[in-house]
Amino acid sequence: MWAWDYSLKVEEKFFDYHFSSINAEEYTSTQLYKHYKRKEKSNKGYIKKELPYTFDLASSFEKTILNRKTCVGTFSNNQRITMNLIARFSQLAFIGGEGGHRAYPSGGARYYVNIHYMFHNERVDEDLWKQGNISELNMDTNQLLIKDSIPWQVVEDAFIQKKLVSTAQFAIVLSVDLQSISKKYTDISYKLVQQEAGHIGQNIQLVSTYLGMQSLPLGGFYDLEVNRLIGGNETTLYVFLIG
Repeated sequence: MWAWDYSLKVEEKFFDYHFSSINAEEYTSTQLYKHYKRKEKSNKGYIKKELPYTFDLASSFEKTILNRKTCVGTFSNNQRITMNLIARFSQLAFIGGEGGHRAYPSGGARYYVNIHYMFHNERVDEDLWKQGNISELNMDTNQLLIKDSIPWQVVEDAFIQKKLVSTAQFAIVLSVDLQSISKKYTDISYKLVQQEAGHIGQNIQLVSTYLGMQSLPLGGFYDLEVNRLIGGNETTLYVFLIG
């Protein structure tokens, strides 16, 4: 018997919205955006109050805030990337230690954003790539799950700025299964996972700086290619290069 369909079918809307703005290699020549110099914000005639402050460089937190900058050239690779360093990085930026409270907020504590590491086998310790250099972080079990082994040249080909990727020691991919995110917040779920990715991204840059590494938040990747690199039913939201 025929019945009315009351479902919102929000998953279809998420897919349509997301994939309407992806990068693809065949479109690169038409996706070059004209650079406009940023215009300084006007005070619009409002009453002004000065906010003078000198950073306390004896404070590791304030020093990290001051030194956090996006890498715009080749990566310095000042740190030896070991399993212990990745464990420390993961705990500080993502897992948040014991107790079940992660290092970043998520709408309704759903934690829909998935975190993947992609390691450059020539620039990190062998323990991080000998069984596979594409890993997913399971923050519920505090484990790195080895998913695949892919030559770094193939990883480079998934990005527009290949020279930058070539000097990075590893990449972090934030992704989501778009079909799984609408159970609690239905039509606003896509907005919430983007906010969650932003919270995670800020942690990535701050922890990178704190541990003596450079970072670059990156939108210049080919979405479908990165999706294939991390595997599964994942849709890439954001990528960070670290080195």
